[in-house]
Amino acid sequence: MLGIMLVLLSTVIGTKTFAARDNTVEYWSVRSHVAAGDPVSRVDFVSTRIRVPESVAAQYVSVSDEFPAALGDLVWSHDVVAGALVERSALVPAGMRPDAELPLNVSAGSFPTDLRSGDSVDVWVGPAPGQPTNDGSKRILKAVQVLSTGGESKAIGSSAARTILVGTSDNDLGNQTLSAISAGHVTLVRVP
Repeated sequence: MLGIMLVLLSTVIGTKTFAARDNTVEYWSVRSHVAAGDPVSRVDFVSTRIRVPESVAAQYVSVSDEFPAALGDLVWSHDVVAGALVERSALVPAGMRPDAELPLNVSAGSFPTDLRSGDSVDVWVGPAPGQPTNDGSKRILKAVQVLSTGGESKAIGSSAARTILVGTSDNDLGNQTLSAISAGHVTLVRVP
């Protein structure tokens, strides 16, 4: 009887000690895939208890955080896959959605390797490989938001590339901008 009591007592003490050392926090994650522009609804969220490094914790929405607006006034700024933690940049007021979504074919090595949806980038276009470099590079879009990073790079011709979707206003798009993008080498520079 004494042996059983000792086992039960040690189990209770071990459980309480482990629970006291638990430094996980409840964050919101996405229940099922959501697409850019979809309205945000309470049913999109499920709480997930997880330990997130302090260096990136502020990027995610914890259960105790307030949303930037009422849920009915928010839309998803970019696609989010099921089970992913909700980034603050993923929730924007409905009026802040871009006018246009512009796909960019960007060669591997011409964008940050850790580029994510929600990041802000400047779009530079320069001469394509083998073209004269007389005109140099030009910034054609400033501080546009990445809506989708396009997943894994795909081989296009002799190099790997990725189609990255950015949001922009109709005012930024014009014949010269689109011509430069299609004829030149696109480079994305992440900006604050």
